[in-house]
Amino acid sequence: MFFCLSSFGKRTAFFLLALFFLFKPAFSQSEVTVVTIISANYSEYKKNENTSEDEIHLSGNVKLSVEKEKSKTEIKADDVTFNRSTQMLYAKGNVRILKSGTSGDEQEISASTVLLNTGTLEGVFDNGRIFNAGNGALSLPSGSTMIVASEIFGRDSSGSVAFKNAALTFCDDEDPHWKVKASRIWLLPGGEFAFLNAVVYVGKFPVLYLPAFYYPKDELLFNPAFGYDERFGYYFQTTTYLLGRKPLQEADSSSDDNLAAGIFNFMRPSTLKEQKREGLVLHNLDEDFKGDPSSYLKFTADYYANMGFATGLSGIYKPSSSDYISSIEAGTQLAFTNTVFYSGGKYTLYSSAGKIEKDKSNFLGIESPFRYKGLLKASIKKPFSLTLSMPVYSDPFFTEDFEKRSEYLDWINFLLGQTKTDDNDTEDTSAQTSSFEWTANASYSVPLPDFVKPFISTLSITNLSADISFDSKSRTDSDFSSAAFDWRTYSPERSFFYPSQVVPFKIAAKIEGTIFKYPFEKNYEKFDSPSFPIELEIPEELKSQKQKESIPENSEEKDEQQRKSDEEKDDVLAFSIQELAPKQKENIVDIKGIEYKLGYSIVPQFTSQINYNSSDLLEPSDFEWGNFYSTYYQIKVPATISSELGFRNPFVYSKNDFTFNPVYQSHPNLDGYTSETSKNSVKLSDYKAKKMDLVNDNNFSINPFAYSDIFKDSSIAWKSSIKIIKTEFIGDAEKPEWEYAVMKLTDEETVTSHTVSAKLAAKETDDFSQSLTLTSNLPPQLDEYTFNAAFSFPYASLSAEVGIKQENEDTDNFVWNPFKQSATLKFFNGKLLFSESFNYEMEEKRSDSMKLSFSWNDFQLSYIMQYTTCYYFDSSEGWVAKEDKDFVPYTLSLAYSTSGKNFKYWKKRITWAPSLTAGIVYDCVRPTNSYFRFVPSLTFKIHDAFELSFSAETQNNVIFRYFQRFTKYDNVISGEENMFVDLWNSFAFWGDGQFYDSDQLNRRSSGFKLKTLKVSITRNLHDWDMTGSISFKPRLVTNGSGSKTYDYHPYITFAISWHPMPSFKTELIDEYGEWQLQ
Repeated sequence: MFFCLSSFGKRTAFFLLALFFLFKPAFSQSEVTVVTIISANYSEYKKNENTSEDEIHLSGNVKLSVEKEKSKTEIKADDVTFNRSTQMLYAKGNVRILKSGTSGDEQEISASTVLLNTGTLEGVFDNGRIFNAGNGALSLPSGSTMIVASEIFGRDSSGSVAFKNAALTFCDDEDPHWKVKASRIWLLPGGEFAFLNAVVYVGKFPVLYLPAFYYPKDELLFNPAFGYDERFGYYFQTTTYLLGRKPLQEADSSSDDNLAAGIFNFMRPSTLKEQKREGLVLHNLDEDFKGDPSSYLKFTADYYANMGFATGLSGIYKPSSSDYISSIEAGTQLAFTNTVFYSGGKYTLYSSAGKIEKDKSNFLGIESPFRYKGLLKASIKKPFSLTLSMPVYSDPFFTEDFEKRSEYLDWINFLLGQTKTDDNDTEDTSAQTSSFEWTANASYSVPLPDFVKPFISTLSITNLSADISFDSKSRTDSDFSSAAFDWRTYSPERSFFYPSQVVPFKIAAKIEGTIFKYPFEKNYEKFDSPSFPIELEIPEELKSQKQKESIPENSEEKDEQQRKSDEEKDDVLAFSIQELAPKQKENIVDIKGIEYKLGYSIVPQFTSQINYNSSDLLEPSDFEWGNFYSTYYQIKVPATISSELGFRNPFVYSKNDFTFNPVYQSHPNLDGYTSETSKNSVKLSDYKAKKMDLVNDNNFSINPFAYSDIFKDSSIAWKSSIKIIKTEFIGDAEKPEWEYAVMKLTDEETVTSHTVSAKLAAKETDDFSQSLTLTSNLPPQLDEYTFNAAFSFPYASLSAEVGIKQENEDTDNFVWNPFKQSATLKFFNGKLLFSESFNYEMEEKRSDSMKLSFSWNDFQLSYIMQYTTCYYFDSSEGWVAKEDKDFVPYTLSLAYSTSGKNFKYWKKRITWAPSLTAGIVYDCVRPTNSYFRFVPSLTFKIHDAFELSFSAETQNNVIFRYFQRFTKYDNVISGEENMFVDLWNSFAFWGDGQFYDSDQLNRRSSGFKLKTLKVSITRNLHDWDMTGSISFKPRLVTNGSGSKTYDYHPYITFAISWHPMPSFKTELIDEYGEWQLQ
C-alpha cells in the first residue's frame, strides 16, 4: 500500500492517486507490508524492459518507509526503483536504512547500493556499514554503538545478517582505534553473533586471533555450567527454574583472568528478554521481559569428579502487592561426597591407606550419610512485623565446597584453560562458615481508639525476639584422634557446630501518653462540602481576571479545572475578601499563652539468656540442651513522669522529669563455674546491677527577648539532676545487702548536676554578633564560675574563656581554670588569614601553649610555643631530657603549596601544569630534628589524548648544620655547612678528577636525599587507555646476615585497559627487580 505525504504537483498527485486505486484490490488481500512514500523530487511509473513488470521509479531525496507487523524500516536514497509484483526494492546513491522495533532496538545501515525484498525484509547490501545501538542484547557501555563494515553483506527474513571480509568496532572514528577483522561475521537475532577467522586489532597491531567464535544467547532449560578445579576436578552444575526466571548475570570483576572476564562481560545481556521454550531450549525473543525475576523456585543438581554430587531445591517469594508478606525464602541442599585429600602436590580421592572415605555429618548428635545446608527466612509486615532467619549447616566447610557455583556457562575460561590452582594445601578459612544464628524478631503497635487518646498515645511491643547462636569447634574425641592423620586433616567431619548461646525470650514494650494538657484540644466534627447538581454559572462581568484566563479550551482542561475548584473558591467575585485583605509580614510571630503538659512513659524490658560451655564437647553427640553453663535474666522497668510548662514559649519554659528505673538481674544456674570464687564474682555483679533509683531532671529557662530579632538568643537557664533514691550495694556474695539512700540536697553524689547560666547575645547581621555567657555551679556541687565572651565582625572574630573553681570540699580556696583565647583576621575573601590561639594556666601563672599562623594564598607561616620538656645536647649521649618543663618555642615552619594552575596554548589543546609542595620545619627544642621537604611535579597534557607527568620528592634532615655555627650547638652535625655547596654536591656524579666517581662520595655526604622519583605517562586511545610509570625509591633492606643495605631497583608498571570492557586489560609490573604479568 502506498501513501503520498508530500505534494509533487498536479500530474504527480493524479498519477499516484490513480496508482493507488489501480492496486487497491491487491493490497486489500494482504496487509502484511505497507510501503509509504514520504518524499521524492521526481516519480514515474514504467515497465521493466526485461520482465515487462510494473515498476515505480523515484529519484531525488527519496524517503519512504516499510512497515511490517511491529517493525518499521525507513529508507533514504538518491534513486529508488520498486517492483510491486516481486516486492523488490532497489536503491542506490547515499543509501541509509533505519530499522526500529517495539523493544526499542535500532539498526542503521549505510550502503552504496541495496537490493531489498519489502515483504520479507531480506536484502543484499554493497559496500555498507551497519550501526547497532545497544538494546540490552549486549552489555555495551552507555552511548556505545556497534559498527560493522563490509564490502558486501546480506540479511535474511529472520533478521540474521552475514558479512564478508568485515570489520567490527565500537569506535566511530574513520580510522578506529580498535577493531575485529574477520573473513565472516554473523549478527543473529536475539543478540547472538559469530566470527570466522577473526583477528582483534589495537590500532594497526593484531593482539588476539580467534579461528572460530560463536556465542549463543538462547539458554538451556537446566542452565548448565561446567569447568575444572584442581580440588573438585571436572565439575558439571545445573539449575532448573521450576517457577520464575533466572536473573541477569552480574559483571565479573573478580575473575582470575581479566581478558576472559572482559570478553564474557561484554557478551552478557543487560536486559532480560521474553522467552519461548522449545524442547530443552529457551529462546530469547525481542520483547523485554516485564515480569519480576525476584520470585522463583529452582532445582539444582551438581556433579564433581573428585568429590561427588549435590542436589537442592530453593525458592524466594516476594509478592509485589501484598500488604502482609514482604518475602519468604526457603531452601535445602544435600551433598553426597567423599573426602578429597592433598598428597604429593595434588588432590586425590584416595587416603594414605588407598581407600575412598565417604563423608557423613553429625549435627547435635543426629547422624546423616550426607552433608547438607538448609535455610528458612521470612518477613511479614501485617498484622505485626516479623523477621525470621534459620540457616543450618552440617559442617563449617559446606559453603567453601558448594557455594561457589554458577548458573551461567563460562566456557571461554574453560576453553582457555583458566583453572584455579593451589600451590599448597594451606586452608582458606575466608570461605568457611564459622558461626551462624537462628533469629526471630517481631514488633507490634496496638491500634488505639480515639477515645483513649491522648491518655494513651502509644502502646506497642517494640521488640519481641529469640535467637540461638551456633559456633564451630574441632573434634577431639578418642575415635577421631585415633583415625588416620590425613583423614583428620581433610575430612569435613573434623569440625562441628554446637549452640553456644540461647536467648529464649527477649521483650521490650512501650506505653506513653498524656495525663493532662492545657489548653485543651478541641475536636471538630468534619463535614463534607455540599455538592450541587447544577453548577453555578458566574456572569462574565463578575469573573476575576484569573477566572477569565483559565477558561478551558477542551474537556481535559475542564476536568483539570474541576479538580482545582476548591482552591479557587475565593476567586468567584472579582473583589474577593483575600484581595482586599492586607498582606501579612513574614516576621510576624504566633505568640502563645500558657501551655502545660503532663505525660508519662513506661518502657519495660525483659531479657533471658542461656550459655553453653564448649570445653566439655569432644564430638557433636556430647551436646545436651539441658547441660547449662549458666543461665541469666534481667528485668528493667524504667518509668518517667514528664511535666512541661511554657508561657509564650520560648519566653518561659520549664521541664521536670521523674524517672524510676528498677533493675533486677540474676544467674539462676551457674553449673559451669567450678570454683566458688568465680561463682561469687558473678553473683556480686548481679547484686551490684540491682537498682531501685529515682532520678529527677529539671530544666528551666527564660528568654526575655524572645521576640526581638537582635537579642532573641539571650537567655537565663537553670539545670539540675538529682538522685532522689540511690541504690548502693553494701553486702557481699554470702550476705547481700542494699542501702537505699534518700535524697540529700547537700550531697554532691545525690545532686549530680546543678548549674545556672546567663547569656546575653546580640546578632545584628551575619557579620556582627556578640555573646557573653556566665555559667556557675550551684550547691552542693563545688563552686565553679566560667565566663565566655565571643565577638564576630566582618573581618575578625575573637573569643575568650576564663573561670575559677573551688579546690575541694574541705577548703574554701578557689583555683583558676585555664584561660583560653583565640582570634582570627580575614581579608580579601579569606586569601589573607591570620589566626592565633593562646592557653594560660592562671593557677600556675604560666603559659601553656600558643600558636600563631599566617597564610597568604599558597604560603603559610606557623609558630608554636608550648610548655614541654626541654633538652640539652651531650656529645656522647645526644639529646638528654631536663627534669623541669618550660614554656619555650616548639616549632617554626614555613610551607608552600600551589593551588594547581594550568597554562593552555594552541587553542587550549596543549596544557602544562606545574605543581610544588615545599616545607621547612625548624625544631626549636631539638634543632637537629629540623628538616626540609621539597616535592615538585610537572604535567604535560595534549588535548584529551596524551599526558606525561614528572614528580620527585627530596628531603633534607640535616638542615641544622648549615647554621649551627651561629648557635651554641657548634659542630653537632658533621658535613658540609654551606647549603648551596651541599645542594651542588647532591648532583655531583664526578670526583677525584674523574667524570664519574664510582664511590659517589660527594653525593653520599650531601644532606639532600632523593626519596622518590617518578615518571608516568597516560595515552588516551579513544576507548583505550595506556598507562605506565617508573619510580625510584631507595629501600633499606636487611640481609640474611643482619647487615643493612639500600636497594635501588625501580618499580615499573605498564597497563592498557579498554573502556567498553574495563576487565580487558593487561598490567606489567617490575616490583623492585621482580617482574609480574597480570
